[in-house]
Amino acid sequence: MKKPMPFDFLIDYLPASVVIKPAIGMYYIYWEKKIVLIFRKLNKNSHHNGVWIATTREHHASLKADIPAITDFVFNEGEVFDTAWLLLSDEHDDFETAAIQLCELVSRRDKRIGKPTAKAAELTR
Repeated sequence: MKKPMPFDFLIDYLPASVVIKPAIGMYYIYWEKKIVLIFRKLNKNSHHNGVWIATTREHHASLKADIPAITDFVFNEGEVFDTAWLLLSDEHDDFETAAIQLCELVSRRDKRIGKPTAKAAELTR
């Protein structure tokens, strides 16, 4: 039996034309030729569960300032992983509010969120 998409309430805050593609415990969210978010909820490495934000390093500080619940990826205690992706952990006290804010940024075409990829271009023509 297929598991339901985690955080599916967030779809109401995204543009109706997003494309959602499932992958083992993760759901990739594409829009306008970009990957914008990934929803993840797995038992393995549960500290990575939540909403992954496709961005670039230059936008990390401003996104974190606007939505303080956003963090860098931490793989082992104290070890920050240098990646362009950011994480909104589903364990954060402000998860729902912050996740809705993220979706609203996507809907407003905030230039800080989204990375063009060949797959995204193919899916969102």
